[in-house]
Amino acid sequence: MLAGLNDRFPALEGWIRQAQALLDPVRVVLAPSDDVLTLTWSMQGEQQVTSVPLPQDLVRAGVPLQREVLGDTLADLLLDQGLVAVQVEVELLLPLPCCQWRRLQGAAAATLSNGDDLRALGPDLGWSLSLQESYLDLLPDASTETVMVVGVERLVLQAWLDTLALADLSVRRAEWLLCAAWRGLACLHEQDLQQPLIWLVEHSGSWRLLLLLHGWPELDVALEARDLAALRVEVLGLVNAWMEQNCEPGSAALPLPGWRVTADASWRGCWGDSHDSLTLGPLLGDAETSLVELALMAPAEVP
Repeated sequence: MLAGLNDRFPALEGWIRQAQALLDPVRVVLAPSDDVLTLTWSMQGEQQVTSVPLPQDLVRAGVPLQREVLGDTLADLLLDQGLVAVQVEVELLLPLPCCQWRRLQGAAAATLSNGDDLRALGPDLGWSLSLQESYLDLLPDASTETVMVVGVERLVLQAWLDTLALADLSVRRAEWLLCAAWRGLACLHEQDLQQPLIWLVEHSGSWRLLLLLHGWPELDVALEARDLAALRVEVLGLVNAWMEQNCEPGSAALPLPGWRVTADASWRGCWGDSHDSLTLGPLLGDAETSLVELALMAPAEVP
């Protein structure tokens, strides 16, 4: 019966698809960078991933410059995968250069519940961002009087929202790529995070070093090195200095940290070739996953 109606009224099938999309929208995660758009979604229980390279200067330093062109590119990419805008809800992973974060501790931090509380407190976070001109996201842990603050300039976030609006896409939520990857890391290493963890992160050719204690980033440093030999020298120097700083006189030395490398597949297995687990600590992962892949392992809802 329905097939017969579809033959007589071709538009009926489109209306039915739109109605189904509104009732059961597809969650699509968008991870943009300066040179590529990556989309992932679930179809019949299987994760689908697709990427498209971007021409130069469509996105620069994480900011969309040519929004209409970028919106059209995104809409075409979805259409190529059989997805239409009306059936899609986007979860945006903001590019690495867009955001900054800081860990706050203490009784004052424990009282913070939203961005307005933080603006009223007005701490010096050492950011290049202005608290008054930024969107702020807070991830608290009341048990340790700790809160992670993530900030993004209002105009940058609005630029991405405008780009998605030009593609007729609705946005379910936005999160920083690194913050989502950090939450994904916690899912992978829930037990290991009770010990110090050295987390090396590569994305789009750049590296950063994060030193985690009890699961929280104590230090986040952009690295200058690019090749493996120079990278190893720079990292070991920073790690040794951090370990010495955290060994107070008369206190027990920190246990050997775990190590995890999150990087593009071209780096897979490279760090482990010269890693001495007996003196440095166990290598828990050697670029088995990229930063985007790790971010996708995070729970869909932020706790």
